[in-house]
Amino acid sequence: MTRMTRGLLRVSAALRQCRGGVLAIAMPVSTALAVACSGPPAGTDPGGNQASSGAASDEGGANPSSSGSAGTGQPGGGPSTGTSGSGRTIGAGTGASAGSPSGGSSASSGPGSSPASDPNTVTLKMTTFTVAPGQEVFMCQDFTNPFGGADAAIGRSESDMTPGSHHLHVFYGADSPPNTTAQVCANPFEFRSVLHIAGTPTLVTQYAAGMAAKLKGTLGLRLQVHYLNPGSTALQANVTVKLTKVDPSTVKNWVAELYFNRTVLSVPPGSGQTVMTTCTVPSTFGPIGLIGGGSHMHSRGVHFVATTNKGVSLIDTSQWDAPPPVTYDPPLILNPGDSITWTCTYNNTTGNTLTFGDSAVKNEMCIYVGRYYSSPTGDDIECQSPSPNGAGAVTNNVPH
Repeated sequence: MTRMTRGLLRVSAALRQCRGGVLAIAMPVSTALAVACSGPPAGTDPGGNQASSGAASDEGGANPSSSGSAGTGQPGGGPSTGTSGSGRTIGAGTGASAGSPSGGSSASSGPGSSPASDPNTVTLKMTTFTVAPGQEVFMCQDFTNPFGGADAAIGRSESDMTPGSHHLHVFYGADSPPNTTAQVCANPFEFRSVLHIAGTPTLVTQYAAGMAAKLKGTLGLRLQVHYLNPGSTALQANVTVKLTKVDPSTVKNWVAELYFNRTVLSVPPGSGQTVMTTCTVPSTFGPIGLIGGGSHMHSRGVHFVATTNKGVSLIDTSQWDAPPPVTYDPPLILNPGDSITWTCTYNNTTGNTLTFGDSAVKNEMCIYVGRYYSSPTGDDIECQSPSPNGAGAVTNNVPH
């Protein structure tokens, strides 16, 4: 490991320690997003979609009880912190290693041993894994549908990760056959539709009444985490995700992911190197309401700016590690044909050209991610721009 790499990893670790108790978001291949907005303003609801009360069985009440604290609201409809009831636990176990992923106990597809104090909440736990000194690793673990194969409306999701974490993806869909213990990911570039994303050790996503993310009963979940260990001793990593469902008959707007990614990236040596990309909102769902957004860069990123074609500022941050979340309250309405342009600025002191890649130390990224309503099917909107100059972006509707 070079002296520069060690220094960058120490900076990354220090930043994470400083923000250990702060609710923030960073985009992994990523994104993390905490949202607690008041809902669409009167007369601007872009195609609300009333969910059928038969969409999921045994959903409980619209406001599931919690044995934990309610949390502390932030100004302007911002994210809130707090803890929820314990619910059911799935997949507890220890022993997996980033170097030898065969260890650990198998995840269970049924209820765990924890008491079901909140029947609407389930907890997914990755098996404990070891991150060796100086190591950067992606670990994955699959889970069968945690709600017994029934469709569920997820009104709240929260995650907790021990020190060393860089990001977490909770992907829709498990592999077949599933990895039932935490194992080194076969493809660190993997990106699927996302139920929850986090770039800080603790993150809570709480949707406003009438909004929820859709988890189809036919789908399991895959947890993917990115860990870095800049220290001289091994880290024992633990990752926990809690999902709380609400009554689907109360859902008027399904929330999904807006994922705008620059897939071809070339950052030459020097300071102030910029990369600009534009993606257009497709007509798939008509007007959409953007309720939150986030940025993602790696360690040479020094400035991220995103705006709409109408000049509305979406994000302006100088933080590459755990950039602060942005909540749009009231929601920002985007019509088909509207576009988002985002620019990343880098100080590349390596002497080499940096390209798109998964390593936070060796590669770079430039991604804008948001959460939006309303997607009748709960599917994402994805734009993967392959153009070296950021033009001719391709938009896709990504089902899950």
